[in-house]
Amino acid sequence: MPHHTFKHAVWHEEESAEEYNFRKFLPKNEKMQNWIDKSKNPSVNILHTHTVERGKESIWGSLIYRQSAKSEDSREVFHFYLSRDVFVTSAIDFEKDADLEKEEILRQMEEANSSVEVMMIILGEMVASILHKIDSFEERLHDLLWAIKEKNNKKTLEKIENVRHEILLWKHLIMGFQEIEMAIEETFGKSVTEEVEYQRTAVRIGRCVMLVNSYEDEVNNMVDIENVVANYRGNEIMKTLTVLTTLFTPIMAWGALWGMNFENMPELKWQFGYVGALLVILASTFFLYLYLKRKGWMGDILQSIGKNVSGKD
Repeated sequence: MPHHTFKHAVWHEEESAEEYNFRKFLPKNEKMQNWIDKSKNPSVNILHTHTVERGKESIWGSLIYRQSAKSEDSREVFHFYLSRDVFVTSAIDFEKDADLEKEEILRQMEEANSSVEVMMIILGEMVASILHKIDSFEERLHDLLWAIKEKNNKKTLEKIENVRHEILLWKHLIMGFQEIEMAIEETFGKSVTEEVEYQRTAVRIGRCVMLVNSYEDEVNNMVDIENVVANYRGNEIMKTLTVLTTLFTPIMAWGALWGMNFENMPELKWQFGYVGALLVILASTFFLYLYLKRKGWMGDILQSIGKNVSGKD
């Protein structure tokens, strides 16, 4: 695999962390070998620092820099070892991501003042790729925001949950970049943070964090709106069912009474018994309706029913 030589740094880009060519650049210690043995397909970020010997500080680990929202196993991992003199990484599949332009990245690295800056350039471009994908995510979030206003239903709630899941994935990805940024400052000192590429990448990571946090707040507000609307609709449904059940109580009561099969039922022989029964049922229902309305227990139920009938669901 290619070794890229710049003015103040060399980047050894190997096929994978398990290859011998990757291992040969690393110090021989048990902790690092254990990391390599576990680096085949990590499900979480791995980061270690070595600060015992001054001048020989280093960090190494595995960073998940791309994760599919549809499959847990579909992800891209970046393995790296960084010291003041040595920078070794696993190969980056530039062809898989149109936002990662290898020639442009190499051009930026030509101006790097240290191996740490070379590392920060790679991280910065990865974060830039995430930002570009977040832009397309923002469009879907905007459409969903208006979908809640126009049509609030179960499908909209499912879309909100899918968006929330994506945001959690973004946060998980960015957290790895944040940790590396902090670990580099912790390991190599304040002098490193004054370099241009470190500051540029740090600001880019901060911008990414700000956007994702803002989107998370928006989605949480959407969920709150959805819950309020769902609770309101549920209450309206229960109120409607309760009132309708109450209004039909006279019909059921009189129907049950006159539906009995006793032999001695004088009403059966009345000439106008059928009409009288109807009048009794209608009158009792009407007086019950007036009682409920006077008590203020009807609310806007009839208006809500009218809206639903007209198609504004």
